[in-house]
Amino acid sequence: MVADRAETVTTSKEVIVTAATVKKFLTFEATVSTNDTITIGDLTTLLGAALMKRADGTACTCTVATNVITVTQAALTDVPVLGMCYGTP
Repeated sequence: MVADRAETVTTSKEVIVTAATVKKFLTFEATVSTNDTITIGDLTTLLGAALMKRADGTACTCTVATNVITVTQAALTDVPVLGMCYGTP
């Protein structure tokens, strides 16, 4: 069953690009299955994201739209992942 999975933010850092432009970098943990989504509530727009399996560090494919990460990696069921994302708060 596809679900919107909650993430546990482990790092949150503001990045000042210019005085008028602030971005935020987050690291997080979640447990996901194929086609699940992770909504990053701390950001309004994601500029990039990456996921990797906690067990062996291999990358998990994903897509990004607004502040939602969708897990597209095949054959995942309740797999703990580490994630990182960068975007606009």
